[in-house]
Amino acid sequence: MKKAGLSTKRSKALADTFLSLGVAYLKQFTDKQLNAFRNQPVVIPSGKYRFFVGPYIVKGLEKSSWQVSYDGTTIHVFLSKVNALLFCLTDIKNNYQTSRDIIKWDSKLSNLLADLQHYEKNINTATKQGNNEKKEILLNRYIDAKLQQKYATSNLRKTINSAKYNNFRNLNNETN
Repeated sequence: MKKAGLSTKRSKALADTFLSLGVAYLKQFTDKQLNAFRNQPVVIPSGKYRFFVGPYIVKGLEKSSWQVSYDGTTIHVFLSKVNALLFCLTDIKNNYQTSRDIIKWDSKLSNLLADLQHYEKNINTATKQGNNEKKEILLNRYIDAKLQQKYATSNLRKTINSAKYNNFRNLNNETN
């Protein structure tokens, strides 16, 4: 009976050793495969809300927030997945002007959306208080922010469309 007990313990230890070796091999294999695409403009989905794009990691925080990080450092939180992915692709392809424009217009748009929410809230409180002068000032600011939002949305859409065109055009003309 003692030998059976020792044999069971040894086989369990042996099984644990094989399991840990198997896990280490799979981790090493996965890291090797991901590193092969590290500097290439390839989008690798990892679940519903996570993508690897070259050296970047795009992670969905909320419905309208996508965080782009590089080596654990957050670069920017984008309003949409398309903006985040195209930023990564243009940056990998050394199209730095387009990637900076995407960040610039996305930041401008997110700031304007926050301002609009702030103005809406303050307009409602001014209306409840009966302060018409404050309400008029806030309405003018709200209208101005809406006009700026249209301009920023238009410029972001133009930048995104040109980035899409450049990325797809370059992929179709490659000969290697």
